[in-house]
Amino acid sequence: MMKVSRRAALGGGLALVAAPFLSAGFPAAASRPRTESGMQGPVRLGVLTHSAGPLAAYAQRQLLGVRTRADQVNAAGGHGSAPEIELLVREAGADEKAAAAAASALLDEGVHAVIVATAPWLADAVGGQCTLGCVPVLTPATGIVPTSPYAFQSAPSAAQVLRTLMGAAKKAGLTKLGHLATDKLAPPPVVDLVQTEAANQGLSIAGFEPVPVEATDLKDAVGKLVAAKPDALVISALPPQSGAAVRDARAAGWTGPILLTPEGVHPVFHSTAGDAADGVQAVSPWLPAADSAPDSVSNLATVRRFAEAFAPNGPANPAAGFGADAVALTHQAFLGHRDRKMAREQLENACCVGVCGVYNLTAADHSGLADDALTVLTSKAGKWTI
Repeated sequence: MMKVSRRAALGGGLALVAAPFLSAGFPAAASRPRTESGMQGPVRLGVLTHSAGPLAAYAQRQLLGVRTRADQVNAAGGHGSAPEIELLVREAGADEKAAAAAASALLDEGVHAVIVATAPWLADAVGGQCTLGCVPVLTPATGIVPTSPYAFQSAPSAAQVLRTLMGAAKKAGLTKLGHLATDKLAPPPVVDLVQTEAANQGLSIAGFEPVPVEATDLKDAVGKLVAAKPDALVISALPPQSGAAVRDARAAGWTGPILLTPEGVHPVFHSTAGDAADGVQAVSPWLPAADSAPDSVSNLATVRRFAEAFAPNGPANPAAGFGADAVALTHQAFLGHRDRKMAREQLENACCVGVCGVYNLTAADHSGLADDALTVLTSKAGKWTI
């Protein structure tokens, strides 16, 4: 008789091992008897995150967004016939190899899907493991839209962010930009996109300075950009680095415009940048300014419900919203069944009103976030306003 590996059985929906809802201590999974219906208990979402190190501030806001959205679904008793969501939270590790190993371990625990609530550059390694196991994986971070069959993105694409940013720069009469980025957020494809989207708006890039993710003193990098005499600085950095870049730019005498990508919109940005944050603008979903968003925002009710639920954790930011939408998309994909391959097909045809915008995913677009989901916010007195 032919033997079927445990992972192959899990990937095809033939068997399932479930665990009780996990606390921050990450206890080991416990077994649960298989039911005879097509519904085998809760939708079990593996979540990879960082609780320490330079990625922790960003990853933990994503995780709070994941938990908040899962709690909302669970409080409502699930949609239709679907039971609640169960989260299995695990450390992603320091690099791509460790993240792939963590994903592999989650597959062995029988998860239905994986959320990569960490840095986007770990997504390919995790996505590779999940594709091998026929398990959908959601990345709640901006970047190049994934093309692997089981990999999806619950955030705007890098191209969308840059189009919005460059459009705002052009509207403000700017012509030449200096770009500082966390090095791993700006791989060659993204650097090429920056040049392309700038050229499409008639803008030029005066200089580009990549900095290591652990860097906290950015004076030299900022100084080089200021020396190139741009009209504005663009900062694509994770917190607290985004705040440090603004702080050091102002300390160096830079008085011109500063534009952030969504990663920088984070409570740690304001605590790190201090008074230097005032006047900084950022491309972002409407979520950080939920109270003042106009009625014309298509997902306004969803935005405000989430912001209210998230309030005990402080102000909601894009990372939290992208995490929440990863839960919403995955949960919707498993409505009425627990078949991973069917869920992948559902994701490729998903229409979902999310916290950060309306998603229409297709086989050709594994992100599908509407362009009007993004706006430009301004920092004032420690808050993001329209």
